[in-house]
Amino acid sequence: MRIIYCFLICYLINGLCFADEGYRSIFNGKTLEGWKCRPLSQTVNWTVENGQIIGRGKGQESYLMFDDQLGDFELKFSYKFLSDEGNTGVEVRSHPVKGKASRLHGYHADIGHVGIGDKVLGAWDFHENNRGDYLAKRGHRVTIKENGKKEIEEIKNSFSLKDAKKGDWNEVVVYAKANKLWFTINGKIASEVIDNEKAKRLDKGFIGFQLHSGDKMVIAFKNISVKR
Repeated sequence: MRIIYCFLICYLINGLCFADEGYRSIFNGKTLEGWKCRPLSQTVNWTVENGQIIGRGKGQESYLMFDDQLGDFELKFSYKFLSDEGNTGVEVRSHPVKGKASRLHGYHADIGHVGIGDKVLGAWDFHENNRGDYLAKRGHRVTIKENGKKEIEEIKNSFSLKDAKKGDWNEVVVYAKANKLWFTINGKIASEVIDNEKAKRLDKGFIGFQLHSGDKMVIAFKNISVKR
C-alpha cells in the first residue's frame, strides 16, 4: 500500500512538472489542416510525412501560414534540415502584401543554418517595411525608440553557431509579448527586440514558416504548439 501511495505521489508531481503549461498543438501530424501556403501555387512543396511537416525548396519562395491571427503568444516547435543547405525562418505577426503573393509584411525570426551575412542565424528581421536589414542580429537585444533609432546591447550567454545541431533536431521557442519579441534555440536566447516605434510596430498577425527557393533545400518541422 505504501508503495502504491508513493507511486501516486510521484506521478502527480511529475504530472505537474511536465504538463504542457498551457500549450496547444496546432499540427495534427497527419494533414495540413489549419495551415495554408502562400502563394497557393507552391502548396505542392509542403507535405506531411511521418508526423512531420516537410518543406522542399522547389519553385519560388513560399510560406506555410497558420490560419489564425495571434497577438501575444508563445510558439514552440522543433526543426531539422534534411539537406546541407537551407535558409528558413518563422513569420511572427505577419500579413499578406497586396499585389505580392510570395511576400509577407511582419517580423521574421531567422533559423536557417546557412546565413546570408553576419549573425543572420538567430536574428530578427522585418519584411516589407523599410526598417533596415535586421532589427536585431544574433546575440543582441535591441530597443527601438519611437523615432526608429536603435539602442543595442549584447546578451550574455546567448545562442551561438556552435549551439546549432546540424542534421539533427533543434528546439525553438518564439515569444511575442506586447512590444517585446524574442526567441530561443536549444534553450539559449538568440536575440530580442523591444519595439517602441508605434508607427511601424505590429501587435497582431499570422505565424508561419518560410521556405526559400532552391532545389537542394529540405526541412522538417514537428511538435508545433502555441500558448496564447
